[in-house]
Parts: sequence; structure tokens; C-alpha cells
Amino acid sequence: MNIMKKYLILVVVLALGSITLVASNSNDGATVAKETPAAVVMMTGTVLDSETGEALAGAVVEIENTDTKAYTDLEGHFTIENMQQGEYTVKVNYISYKEALISKLSLDTHASSVEIKLNPEGN
Repeated sequence: MNIMKKYLILVVVLALGSITLVASNSNDGATVAKETPAAVVMMTGTVLDSETGEALAGAVVEIENTDTKAYTDLEGHFTIENMQQGEYTVKVNYISYKEALISKLSLDTHASSVEIKLNPEGN
């Protein structure tokens, strides 16, 4: 190896070493607060006709101000997973039924289950 290559390698090694030293000595003793991540919870529920109690298959259950939504199965059940603990507004739509809006639905550390009854448009 010629002298120029050796010099270049030495400069790179010294530069990397000084960066490491600066990074390792940058803690000034201040305490850094770490946020605890919010618990992940699941919301389940059923969407029913308010008059007959019949399950509404294919209803859309949306969490407002998010991209999160679910569709009910043949028995009117839905599940939304990976939600953060907190309060949400839930919007439910089904063809020829009035939209339901549930404000301040609180999700805690346990699975939360809701029953939503929709009114037909004519009522």
C-alpha cells in the first residue's frame, strides 16, 4: 500500500473514532423522559335493525378522523383491532338506514363490545 492510501485510511479511522467519542459524551446527565406506549385494544360489536333486532350484514363501521373501518359479517358482528386506548367517535352506515353516530366511545385496556341499533330511513 502506498503512503497516500495509508494516510487516507488513518484519517477515516480517526474521524470515525472522534464521531463515536462525541456521540458517547453528548449525554449531559439530563434525564430523558420516555413515553409509555398506549395499550393496544380491540373493539367488537354487533349492528342490528332497531325494530326487528335482525342482524345487518355488510354495515360499515368507521372510526371518525382515521382510515379505520370494518364491515359486519352475516350475523352483524364486526371487529376492529390494533386501536389505541382512548375515546373515539364511531359512525355506522347501512343502505336505507339512518346513519348512527356514537360520540365519546371509550376504549380501555380490555376488549370493548358495543351493540348498535340502526333505524330504517322511513322512521
